[in-house]
Amino acid sequence: MSELNNQPGLFDQEFDQEFDQGLEQELELNEQNPTLSTAVPLLTYLLSENRIRIVDVKLAEMLSKSNSDSENMHNEMFYLVLLLCLSQQSQHSCLTLNEVDWSNPFNLRRSDFSKAQGSVPDKLSPFSEGFNYEQVLSYLQNHTSVGDNKPLQLFNQRLYFARLAGYEQTLASRLLTMSERKLNINNELLAALLNEYFTPDANITTDWQKVACAIAATKGFSVITGGPGTGKTTTVTKLLAILQSLYKTAPLSIKLVAPTGKAAARLSGSILGAKDKLTNIPADIKTLIPESAQTIHRLLGVKPFTNKFRHNKANPLHLDVLIIDEASMVDLSLMAKLIEALPAHARLILLGDKDQLASVDTGSVMSDLCQGLALGQTPGYSPARCDELNNLCFNGEAKLIAQSNSAFKLADCIAFLQHSYRFDAQSGIGQLALAVNTNNTGVLNYVEQESVEGRFKDVILDYDFIAKPIEKLVKSAASKYTHYLSLIAQGASVAEVHKAFASYQLLAAVREGDYGVNSLNQRIERVLQQQGLITLSPNQRHYTGMPIMVSQNDYQLKLFNGDIGILMPDESGQLKALFIDEQGNQRAFSAARLPAHDKVYVMTIHKSQGSEFSYTAMVLPPLKQARMGINRQLVYTGITRAKNTFELVADKKVLLLAMNKSVSRASGLYERLKLE
Repeated sequence: MSELNNQPGLFDQEFDQEFDQGLEQELELNEQNPTLSTAVPLLTYLLSENRIRIVDVKLAEMLSKSNSDSENMHNEMFYLVLLLCLSQQSQHSCLTLNEVDWSNPFNLRRSDFSKAQGSVPDKLSPFSEGFNYEQVLSYLQNHTSVGDNKPLQLFNQRLYFARLAGYEQTLASRLLTMSERKLNINNELLAALLNEYFTPDANITTDWQKVACAIAATKGFSVITGGPGTGKTTTVTKLLAILQSLYKTAPLSIKLVAPTGKAAARLSGSILGAKDKLTNIPADIKTLIPESAQTIHRLLGVKPFTNKFRHNKANPLHLDVLIIDEASMVDLSLMAKLIEALPAHARLILLGDKDQLASVDTGSVMSDLCQGLALGQTPGYSPARCDELNNLCFNGEAKLIAQSNSAFKLADCIAFLQHSYRFDAQSGIGQLALAVNTNNTGVLNYVEQESVEGRFKDVILDYDFIAKPIEKLVKSAASKYTHYLSLIAQGASVAEVHKAFASYQLLAAVREGDYGVNSLNQRIERVLQQQGLITLSPNQRHYTGMPIMVSQNDYQLKLFNGDIGILMPDESGQLKALFIDEQGNQRAFSAARLPAHDKVYVMTIHKSQGSEFSYTAMVLPPLKQARMGINRQLVYTGITRAKNTFELVADKKVLLLAMNKSVSRASGLYERLKLE
């Protein structure tokens, strides 16, 4: 079942066991007691319940050549476009036609209908009885709005808006070209460098970091994925040293980017730290390794007052190697525009965790490229690739054995880091992340026991919702924020204040409700005010110590969604929003000039991607308030933001149900990269 047809909520079955009995029972009830509800046309119902938008209706009318006030005059294409609009609004790249339930395409369930007086749709489906997938395909193939150079396109049983189909095709074509490009590599020198930077470890059966470096060094395109603590940054730092050593006579121009300023700053710090720790990198090579990352938007060069970029296909970037950290956060559109701006000779390396949340916008590029990877298993390398990697990494010893010939054309480009260096058997965070990611209740029970008995000191689990843990959580969060506020009062530097603030972060799964971001921000703010740490004024929105997160890109100010600032007095005593960019430079803005922004004592888990906090707390809403979107990827992402301590406040039932729900986005990218 596609995610489109699983919309209403995560826990609907918990409370409505009879959903699948369908609308017929509801209509029968309506006939028996007409005062309960009123049957209305399906389109009217969808609009009244905000399931679809007026703009979607107008677009559907235009593309279907239908423009009538009578709902009965809308043809099949009209409703197919509405379904495609819904799919895109859920960040799917396309509508997967063979996964739609044509007898109930809008997934209407009893929970959607008013329990008291209200309206119900007069039918479940706008399509004729017996309308099926084969008919849909035939109908679309012959429609004037579908085809090359048309607003709608078909690919492999999927319906697209032409723009997204174009992005997907561009990305697939360019990645394939990059992966197949022949590189002039001295394999003997590469093997020697790999042995120099990766010494044998008796505790590790297969050095996946070494394999990752070999893969990235021998391919024009590569992906390095791995969970928390698997050493992605260390691996990349060694890789850069190896690449610069291979091209010592003509050093490579290397750029590091990330989707957000926070992620870029974190990457910069991590690379710098890794360089300091790796003492075996020659001094002349170390100077050639960049340690300053920037956002993708800044690299591409946003044109003022537009959403267009200075660098594109006609004006490519000036670089030899591009590394994108937190690649799971990059949406389809941005990834396609970025790859188009790469010069023909450039290498591209994607770095990130395949199991984290997908991008906020359409697509899930990282997840698409990493399909089929599983812990404890060798990725689907070809026999020739296994031989090559064994020779480069293990002196010909057959540690990598081809499982079966993969149909995925980029299988030889994917590196999967599987050994955690940060989290071992004594780490509750690592084990909890594993339990959630694999939906393993046995491991979860083990973490709970070890935590209760004090052996896992890095995990705090609070399942007691009856005792109103939210109040305890608010007070705890407020106490954690006293440090950075005290530093402001003491006149500490901007860097010190930002560092102190970033040491702790409370995450919420939702925005609204008692357990949502908005309510929790207000609660924490009130506690801090009561303690005299902040001063609020009914006439002023901003105050000293207020932490904010930008929620809208401002290309003129070069402030982007996700950038975090803290309001502090500047040298002249004027209240300014002070930001620290990826290079550590301070930037100050008057509060009146800021783009749209929110308080950020609490942030959504989505917004936390790309960040890491020493102490991370996360709250999940109670069972009756939990809706769709509470899933395995969400909880896993929240857990893996924690470096030293993780605290969870949740009903265990919600945690278990979230672990059991894995979401995916409809896409044709993987199919476009498969053998015919």
